[in-house]
Amino acid sequence: MKFFFIIILFFLSNLISANELENNQVEVITLHENKSLDQMVLDNLNNDNENEVNINEVVENPTSDEVIKNEVEVEQIEIANDGYIYKNQIKDLNKYFDNLQNITSKTLQQQIIEVLENIQFDLEIEQDRDILFLIVNYFKSIGQINKSYELIKKYELSNDKNFNFYTSIKLNYLLSTFQLNEACSFKEEINFNIILDFFFLEKLDIFCSLLNNNESEARLLNSILIESEDNIDNYYQYLFSLITNAPDQLLLDTEIKNLEINTELIFLYSAMTRIAELPFSHEFYELDKKNLSIPIILNQASPIDLRIKAANESFLENLITVDSLAALYMSADFNSDQFKNSKNTIDSFANNKELSMAFLFQLVNIQIFPNDRLNALIQFWDFSKQNNLEEIAYKLSNNMLSSIEVTSENVIFGPKIASAYIFNSNFEQALAWIELYENAKQKDANSIYTRVLLDLYSSNDLNSFINSLNLTLNNYIDDTNNEIEELFFVLKNVINLEIKTKTNINLDKIFDERSMPSIFVFNEINNSINNNNDEKFLIYSLISLNNKNWSDIHPEHLKLILKGYLIYNDGVLFRNLILEIFKNYKFII
Repeated sequence: MKFFFIIILFFLSNLISANELENNQVEVITLHENKSLDQMVLDNLNNDNENEVNINEVVENPTSDEVIKNEVEVEQIEIANDGYIYKNQIKDLNKYFDNLQNITSKTLQQQIIEVLENIQFDLEIEQDRDILFLIVNYFKSIGQINKSYELIKKYELSNDKNFNFYTSIKLNYLLSTFQLNEACSFKEEINFNIILDFFFLEKLDIFCSLLNNNESEARLLNSILIESEDNIDNYYQYLFSLITNAPDQLLLDTEIKNLEINTELIFLYSAMTRIAELPFSHEFYELDKKNLSIPIILNQASPIDLRIKAANESFLENLITVDSLAALYMSADFNSDQFKNSKNTIDSFANNKELSMAFLFQLVNIQIFPNDRLNALIQFWDFSKQNNLEEIAYKLSNNMLSSIEVTSENVIFGPKIASAYIFNSNFEQALAWIELYENAKQKDANSIYTRVLLDLYSSNDLNSFINSLNLTLNNYIDDTNNEIEELFFVLKNVINLEIKTKTNINLDKIFDERSMPSIFVFNEINNSINNNNDEKFLIYSLISLNNKNWSDIHPEHLKLILKGYLIYNDGVLFRNLILEIFKNYKFII
């Protein structure tokens, strides 16, 4: 049934693409270009400079907005190193990185990554070698093992005191991305004097023997391993027995979730799990969500909803492209009866938003008639918004937008269509749909809100963005809650907005439960702003934001942070931070 249904989907998709090409004269690029999902994911991981590619989108003449956006991205990468990191002792830097483990702001997380990965080291200097180790370890700890791998590739580290650690990073990266031949080849090159914890090399040697169809050697090595380990790795033995079809190897609990799992070996486990054609469990994913997302995406035996969940999070972290995400969404298995009774199907997925998203995406793709496709798109967008996945839905919908016909029936959806165009940076089409809607329906709350989104997202330079903020906040000043009022008050103080804010004391709220950083941290942040010390400000501001959402931050703390980022690197991050804050406060989507 699945094979038959895939053929139907393929046929219908071709009909849709051909119709779009004829009616809209839009060049259509084949989505997968004969690449497997594995290769698509690896291509993105291995190309740090690759820009996000929208599905089937061809940009022949980039707009000035896109040029400005690219210039901003380049400027972020070319941050001047003011040497603050080098001025600290290694023990202090170690504490810094311990307090940067959970930066909820994607903008700031990406910024610290870019700063750290672009530091140049002289490995003749001991401090440089120590700092390199801390950064590589930090990248791994935040789920960016690909960054760790790319960084150590730049240097000759064979004589470094931390070479064992760097060896484990390379092996784990290759295992996590299922480059098993490369992992086994690299293992053969490793000096025999290298010893990794938990018998990692010995276990990998056994696994590579299995991959090379040398089962007798693998069994011999495994028997030696069992005798050598003080505490037998039951999870490894469980996987070994499944690969070799030898369940009597040890008395093992067949329930994976009940076995003790060594989190230091999760990448080896993930590769063995795939070879054994076993699914990953949701519990296994929770062990290290950041680092296990790619192995789970690539494991076809795992539940599709778990793979989609991992892919959604990886996409939002810029680890995979929208093409890879779309390929996974289309691989979910639904039958014709489910599509015929779409409402009942969605109801049956009530507690599974990942399956619902995949089903609705496929439902859009199988529609032949434009009106049916638009109605399915609206349903897809509405559902995604209810589940905070609208950014994903809009990106996945990009290739379908140009096929929406301008009719009297469709104009009513103008604000929603415009929002999709806004999130795909097609501001000209967004404005056209807003104007069509307002000409037909007049201005209302929907069109005003969409214009606010357009103003905020299309403003690339700082002055125009601040002007947009003035317009936005004046329009919404009378329809806000107390938290939003506090946010407006902060913004007015930071960038001198010409808006009215309520300053009356609320006697029902004398004290604020939101915590403030210590006076010493607060003072360091303030001093770094006054002294234009960008690197120091970035680090201390992030330390003060660790484990906090924007809405959890005390207004006085937020005011100081925003003042700093208004100056930091000429304000290049300020716009994205404000948009993040507005989203976190539920002021915009």
